[in-house]
Formats: sequence, structure tokens, C-alpha cells
Amino acid sequence: MANFISLIFSLLLLGLIIYWILNFIKPTQHTQIEKIQNILDKIYGPFLDVIRNKIKPIIKMRNGKVLDLSPGIFLIILAIARKLVLYIF
Repeated sequence: MANFISLIFSLLLLGLIIYWILNFIKPTQHTQIEKIQNILDKIYGPFLDVIRNKIKPIIKMRNGKVLDLSPGIFLIILAIARKLVLYIF
């Protein structure tokens, strides 16, 4: 049971890291990357929106965009939750 829980959390963490990296890539046309971004946004978007509502982006980049730290915060929350769940089981 602990191995299954660890696998699930590992997949969630890996998916979140991929989601965060893909946010820096802006596809020029409908590509596979855009499809992956849409799928990951459906999975992680609701959780990240909660964090974005509490913590506004604070780093403004030169091109006028903001650096979103919510995936990093969610990554830390997932890592802590993983440790707590594995401690319980």
C-alpha cells in the first residue's frame, strides 16, 4: 500500500514539474506541447488557482509577464503531504 501511495505522489510531483516547465514554452501553433499543457492545466489548474488567490505573483519580468510561483508552492505542499501520508501508512 505504501509503495502505491508513493508512486501516486511521485507521478503527481513529476507531472507538476513538467507543467511548470511547459509554462515557459509558448507554442506557436497547435502542437503536442499545447495538448499536454491543456491536459496538465485541467489536472493542476484548480489547485493552483487556490494558491494564486492567496499569493499573488510578486516577480515581474522585463517583458511585462509575471513569474508564477504557485507551482513551486504546490510542489512543496505535495512533498509534505506525501511524507505525512507515508508516515500514517
